Parts: sequence; C-alpha cells; structure tokens
Amino acid sequence: MLTIPSVHPVLLSLVREDRLDEEKLAPFPHHSWDTLVEDAIAQRVAAILFHRLSQSRHRSLIPSHSRDRLNRQIVQQTAWNLLLEKELQRILLACQQRHIACVPIRGPILDAQLYGDSSIRQMDDLDILVHHKDLPAITHIFEQLGYTSHEQRPGFLEAYSYSLEFIHPRHGVVVEPHWTLVYPPFIGTTAMEPVWTRTVRQRWRGMDTERLCQSDLLLHLCLHLLHKGTHAPLLWYYELDRLIRGEDFPVSWNLLVDQAQAMDQTGFISEVLMTVNHHFHSPVPDSVINRLQIPAERASSPSPRPTQGHLLAHTSLSGREEFALLCSLQGLRQKIHYASALLFPSPRYMAQRYGLSGPMGLIRAYISRACHLFWEGGKWAMAWVADPRAPRQRIDR
Repeated sequence: MLTIPSVHPVLLSLVREDRLDEEKLAPFPHHSWDTLVEDAIAQRVAAILFHRLSQSRHRSLIPSHSRDRLNRQIVQQTAWNLLLEKELQRILLACQQRHIACVPIRGPILDAQLYGDSSIRQMDDLDILVHHKDLPAITHIFEQLGYTSHEQRPGFLEAYSYSLEFIHPRHGVVVEPHWTLVYPPFIGTTAMEPVWTRTVRQRWRGMDTERLCQSDLLLHLCLHLLHKGTHAPLLWYYELDRLIRGEDFPVSWNLLVDQAQAMDQTGFISEVLMTVNHHFHSPVPDSVINRLQIPAERASSPSPRPTQGHLLAHTSLSGREEFALLCSLQGLRQKIHYASALLFPSPRYMAQRYGLSGPMGLIRAYISRACHLFWEGGKWAMAWVADPRAPRQRIDR
C-alpha cells in the first residue's frame, strides 16, 4: 500500500493546514525544531513551512537558528528556481521560433499555477512535452542552446524510455523532453493525440505557451509520484491535494477516469488518489475511486501485465520499472540488447554520470555498476519467490 513519507507530526499538520494553537507550539523543544526543519528540507516543503510560520502569530516561538536555516534554504532555492525559469523561457522561445510544439510540465509552470511564487516549489530539473516525431529537431535545438545529451547508448532512451535527457555543462540544469505522460513499461500503449488536443493556452512570464489540462496534469502527477516510489517527497502529495482542491481550474473526473483507462493506469491512479484522500482528506469522489478499481475488460490473449503490475507494486525496491520493462520485451535478442545497455553504458555516459576522468576509475565504475544491478536483481528475485501473490506462468502438461 502506498503511503506518504514518515515525517514529524507537527510538520504534517502544518503542511495539511491544520490549525495549530499556542498550547501545541509553546512547549515544543528546540531539538524538535531541528528535526522538523530537517524533515521539511528533505521532503521539499521547507518553503511551505517557512511561509506558514511567518504568517503565524507564534513565529517568535521558533528558535533563531531554525529560522536562519530555513532562510538559507529559501535563498538557495529561489536562486535555482529563477535559473530554471530563465532556461525554460529560452527553450520555449527556441521551440516557438522553429514552430516546434512544446508544453512545459511540472517545473516553473506548476509553481506559478499552484503558488504564484518562484520561491515555493523545490525543483531539480525541467520537463517538457514534445511530439515523438520532433525529437530530432528537439535534439538540434538543445545542441544549439549549449546542452549535451545524456543517455546510456545512442538511441537507447528513444527506444526504451519516456524522455530524452540533456545537461548544460556550465550551470548543470537538466532538461527532459517527454513524448508521453506515462512511464515504462507502458510507454508503447499510450495514445498522446487526445492529450495534445486538450492543452490550454496561457500567459506565463510575458510569453504565450501551452499547459496540460487539469485532468491530464493530475493523472501525470499521480504517475510521476509512483515513478519515484518511496523516494517521492511529501511535497508531491501536498501538490496533488492542492490541484484536486483548485477552484480556478477544476478537474474533470470523467475525463481523468477515461484517460486512465485508455492508458491502462487505473490501478496505479486509484492507489495514489486513495492515499492522498486518506492523509489530506482531498475531495476525491467515491464514485471515481470505484470506477478506477473496476478491472478493464481485456479482449486479447494473456499478456505479461500481471507480472508488470506485481513488479511495479514494490515501490520500495529500486529499478522496478527497468525490470518490468525487461519482462515485457519480446524476444531474447531485444532483452539482451536492453540489459547490456544498462550494465555497460558508453564510456561517455559513465563519465558524465559518475564524474570520471581516468581509465581505472572507469573500470571500477563499470564493475560497481554491474554489481549494483545484479544485487538489485537478486533482491527482486528474492521478493518474487517469497511473495505468494506473485503471478506465476502456468505450465500445461
């Protein structure tokens, strides 16, 4: 069962906007404030905590060193967010000049939509949605903007993943151009044309751009949270609640269910929505959960989907999407090609990923990477054998 990260209960109360009276804050010891601030930074809600406490009449109760630490975190976060905004503007302008459709997803666009403040949402990188047919043009644009590609082997991401990845060598900004809203192993089963027809025109930072409609955005955020599994921070659960409660741009629940069914993602979406509803009391209609939990009818012959679902359900284990995709690939040759690219990427990828320079370091990194992947594979095998619910292939005699 999916659950939110374990955090200090007072932090959770503040994030959920529960009312805290002076009787609860006054006896709060200094060392507990240290824990609370550490949790807030780790779960990416430091800015939310800072603004909540700043608006409280009890802010004098916060130790000065805790306020100073939050201040430093907000300054660093704001500077990075402004850099991401500037880079996103450059990318959008370059795509518009070349008539390439490009929709920002998450990142500064979500920051503006949910908060209207560049200092609130902690972000690592930029994500955009593009058409698959435009990937060569997108690659050329990023090369002209000074970015370098980052992938295991040439063509690997386009063949097996959901996005390309580009890194700017000067300031370290990472940009991922997605061509789908889902993640492996479902990338080949999703029609994106309806998503593109539902995009909404908006004004952002003095320029016209597109954004996802609320239902598609909510679906994507649910899947992105599951994509990260137990590494998903509290911030992402909080933002799902804010998006669901948004009155300016209400969610079309019928559209969400229809799209989740079309993408074969109903089970995953219902799990996330139930979790957010349980912890944040988000107003998700019961009828929506019930519809999402109805198994979709399958007219085709038996497929590996039960195996995929079981693998993806282990959100605490690393590499579940990679193993699920490996199981879904057809033919031994394709499986070997995929596994070898994961085990032994190009030297350029290894140098970028691990910051290597010499040949001995590269060799050690290859050995370490292979050992890590085999170790994770062993954990998957143990979990598979130990779990009686794991789907087994029936053998006819």
